[in-house]
Amino acid sequence: MDYFVSKVAEIAKAHKKVAMFVDMDGTIVEYTVFKSKEDLLEHDDIFLTANPLTSVINKIKEINEIENVDLYILTLAKSTSIVGKKKVWLEKNAPFINKDNIIILDKETGGYTHENKIYVKTQKIEDVMNEKGYDYSIFLDDNQRLLRVAKMKMHEKCYPFHISSAIV
Repeated sequence: MDYFVSKVAEIAKAHKKVAMFVDMDGTIVEYTVFKSKEDLLEHDDIFLTANPLTSVINKIKEINEIENVDLYILTLAKSTSIVGKKKVWLEKNAPFINKDNIIILDKETGGYTHENKIYVKTQKIEDVMNEKGYDYSIFLDDNQRLLRVAKMKMHEKCYPFHISSAIV
């Protein structure tokens, strides 16, 4: 067992019910850089064919076997068409994730804005924790600002991991 998986197991052992939130782009999916938002939207088929980060997916698959940890995908999408493509990608590359635990916040339908983008994931984590009775959360993402916001806002109820911890 590597450091990341053993740290998650240690956290799970110290709590009753843990929710683990995992980002997609740049975390379990190879991140593709586009010149502009328009270019991204024009080439949104990339969300069907993007390369999986297999080593990270294998680790979260192992974490999925920990009895008191529930895995969630928590990611953003610029358009509704991207939401559907991300779901297809997950079904193909991470079928062990419960479909009911896939949360994709869609900019096009008001799931987030440019102004609140940095805060919406933390709010969604808090909402899910309250609705489902989790006493602790783990957050795996590639965006340090998002992870810092989660750590500052949730204090002792969230352990943020940068993707670099899972790649090692």
